Amino acid sequence: MKNLLAVGAAALAAASLPSAVVAQSAPVPAVVPTPSFFTLAPSPTPGPSTITVRLNVRVNTYAGVYADSGQNPGFVTSTASSATSLGSPQTNTKLTQYAFGEYARIYPGFDGIAANGMRYGAMLEIREDQSSPPGGGINGSISAQDRSRNTIFYRQQHMYVGADKLGYLRLGGAPGAATLLSTGTFENFNDGGWNGDVFVFFTTNTQVVWPFSTASSYYGTNKLTYVSPNFAGADFSISFEPSASNGTGSIGNCPYGVTANAGINGPISGGLAALGCDTASSTSTGDNARRRNTVEAFARYRAAVGAFGFAIAGGTIFSGRVADNATPARAVQFRDQLIGDGGLDVTYGGLTVGGHITGGRVNGSLNTLLPEGQRDEFVWLVGASYAYGPFIVGASYYDIMSAGSKTAATSPFVGNRNEYGVAAGGTYNFAPGMNIFLTYLYGHRKQLGVDFLSGAVSSGATQVTTHNNVQSQGFALGTQFRW
Repeated sequence: MKNLLAVGAAALAAASLPSAVVAQSAPVPAVVPTPSFFTLAPSPTPGPSTITVRLNVRVNTYAGVYADSGQNPGFVTSTASSATSLGSPQTNTKLTQYAFGEYARIYPGFDGIAANGMRYGAMLEIREDQSSPPGGGINGSISAQDRSRNTIFYRQQHMYVGADKLGYLRLGGAPGAATLLSTGTFENFNDGGWNGDVFVFFTTNTQVVWPFSTASSYYGTNKLTYVSPNFAGADFSISFEPSASNGTGSIGNCPYGVTANAGINGPISGGLAALGCDTASSTSTGDNARRRNTVEAFARYRAAVGAFGFAIAGGTIFSGRVADNATPARAVQFRDQLIGDGGLDVTYGGLTVGGHITGGRVNGSLNTLLPEGQRDEFVWLVGASYAYGPFIVGASYYDIMSAGSKTAATSPFVGNRNEYGVAAGGTYNFAPGMNIFLTYLYGHRKQLGVDFLSGAVSSGATQVTTHNNVQSQGFALGTQFRW
């Protein structure tokens, strides 16, 4: 799972608990950001001038049955008209609708207390790389495995320092204010719903996007974050991210667009960045689709009123962008990000209900800037969960209205995008260190003039009418072992 938030250090409840648990435990003690966003159990509290070292591991396995519009249970034929940058359909290819899956993650770190009472620490989150190389299949490697088994990477790595009464600073690739204070996204049952891992059984373009700040592709960038102490149930956080970089590597010979050859280091590459210099403020090479100087500012309040618990949080995300210096200017220009975001949980006993809304100048995921002249995005989610003894069950529904593939340069036949996702299931804590969970997902994506499967978009008077609607659904039975 990607974002089933859990308690880190004992004083860390405010920074990393699932939203449903936050409401049940309100009010909470002083806020201490966890050195690990995904630590599975509270670490022993170190004494003065000592440190506590942690090495947590999580192993998930799945058995899934699923179907989606991209699997084409009938045979497909390759035609020139359907060829796009994604390639033509592979002739006479049919996909099965069941599979096994698994992954492992490692969370090393430490917590310390100095003689003067200052708390400090550091952490890493180590993941497997993507599930298969381009084109699928096994790499020709000595391990005879694809990249999910023979390549690892750091999803986040950071340090923290501070004190209970002053608050804490976190520096590095780690969740920022929007993620740490996120409330009401209901990722606390099964493996996280649409922000878990079962969706990877679906073909890529039938997967409904997860548009919230708990998406790991969003929160792992380098940033400086301050987390305040708790003031009678209220706390706040603010983050600054200079660029969308998620590591510290050589910038090579930026801004020169050379390639890595004969000892010459070329520029960073990836995503929408054409030149790929992560420190670029302006360029003529297409990096104008990247954000820069992003600020997250959020506040949260939690309280208990009789048998009821309440948690409400909200704030804003705003950024600049890499300026376009091309001559003539590029056909598609983008807007600075300006996003409003908020969530609410209400808990009574083991029952939690609530929701989350987000919207503004963004397009799908929070990593995607909005083209100029296009509609702002609006997303809403409602959910409920019920915890009883070792069981927790829940369900959620969310709806996204966005520009999608619509830009000023596309055909008038291209409409706005609508997609929604349903998640349901439950988790059973079978024994210490072992969970069993059942997940159901259903997703629907729709946009006039866009073929979700091939990537073709209407151009001029040519209208794309195929695969404008795609669906996906699946069940999975899984286990999680953790220590």
